[in-house]
Amino acid sequence: MHWWSQQACDAAAEAQAADPSPANLMAAAQVQAMISMAEALHRIAAVLEERGETAPPIPRPK
Repeated sequence: MHWWSQQACDAAAEAQAADPSPANLMAAAQVQAMISMAEALHRIAAVLEERGETAPPIPRPK
């Protein structure tokens, strides 16, 4: 686990402990989902970097 994902998990757990309302539980679940997606993207980027590949440029709206 990366330092940034650990910090996000800790912050979500603290917020949930301070206020265990349904809205806070949903927010904590959303944080966990975003952390999972960020870690997956980080792993994909690391593999592409190892292979010497780069991602295609992101098209910008005109």
